[in-house]
Amino acid sequence: MKKISSFLVFTIGFALLFSCSSTKTASSEDPVVHGTITEVEKYGHVVLDISIEEFARLGYELGDTVDVLFSSGYIVEDIPYFNGYYVNTGEPMIRAYPGDEFIAVCINYGKMNETAGVDVGDSVEIWLHSKASRLADQELNSLVYTNERSDYESDAVFANFRMVASGSIRPKRLYRSASPVDDSRNRSIYANALIKEAGVNAVLNLADNPEEVEQRIKAEGFSSDYYGKLYEEGKVIALGMPVDYSSSDFAKTLTAGFKKLSYLDPPYLIHCTEGKDRAGFASALISCLMGASYEEVVEDYMLSYANYYKVDKESDPEKYEIIVKNNIDGMLEAIAQDDDIKSADLEACAENYLLNSGMSRKELDAFKAKLSE
Repeated sequence: MKKISSFLVFTIGFALLFSCSSTKTASSEDPVVHGTITEVEKYGHVVLDISIEEFARLGYELGDTVDVLFSSGYIVEDIPYFNGYYVNTGEPMIRAYPGDEFIAVCINYGKMNETAGVDVGDSVEIWLHSKASRLADQELNSLVYTNERSDYESDAVFANFRMVASGSIRPKRLYRSASPVDDSRNRSIYANALIKEAGVNAVLNLADNPEEVEQRIKAEGFSSDYYGKLYEEGKVIALGMPVDYSSSDFAKTLTAGFKKLSYLDPPYLIHCTEGKDRAGFASALISCLMGASYEEVVEDYMLSYANYYKVDKESDPEKYEIIVKNNIDGMLEAIAQDDDIKSADLEACAENYLLNSGMSRKELDAFKAKLSE
């Protein structure tokens, strides 16, 4: 990824326009597609006015790699075209997410709009770099889940709901799940019932800010009554977290949420939208704080992939290890900083993470006590 001069932008753009048109296919000698940014998503991914169907008609297929030139002068080269975030943290890709209509240019756990210096209305040019060079990655990583309850063995599996009791966390003190308030994936009513049954007393919502929570509660058809009651009682901490867990903003926001939790009584619930990545990081951080081993943290994180995609160590060990490497290992590296995550004192690393991000020793000790006593 690099920034190029405005003169070079003009030269490349002129050459592309002179040599080919936007109707050429990816089998052409010098294929190019022109698009405009129509939306910047909440987490910085830039959506284009190029539909997935049109991109396919022009000859681009999952597993190809492309070069992308933004009108700001920012260019990314040899980035994969995938239907999921199958790249390492901080790496760019073109996304054709199942259920979406349009392609998007993204950075996994990063903000493409800020990195590229672009916004809605800016233009983009895409051309083929290599054909099918990342197809093996696409096929190995391709993960799709459904939003139909009947496709899952239980309400808890469907809602990705479970108790976290690793390290010295006392049973029935900490839970995690998909969102009980956002029903975009049809899981909220099930998550709501499960947290009610568990007697959850305080919630850390990593996905929504307070305004978004209120909008969801006031929306027609809202049926998560228990969650709504907790919100009215001031027991839902809504953080609206970014997804870049390697950033200082992420650390400070999450730590602020833990600080607030330390003044409330458990049982606690941590959730984002799917209850997988942001909730996965937060759960991993708490588990480390409470003395869990590397293996315990990985096992808990990967239960989400068993619940959503039926991927576990026994059924698909190769895919399992790739997910560990691309996801939870990176999260633990952000917690451990320069230490080897498999040999580090993860409890000390988690304490340093929180203390360096704004939590006082008193708040930290109180939080640990409420989770273990």
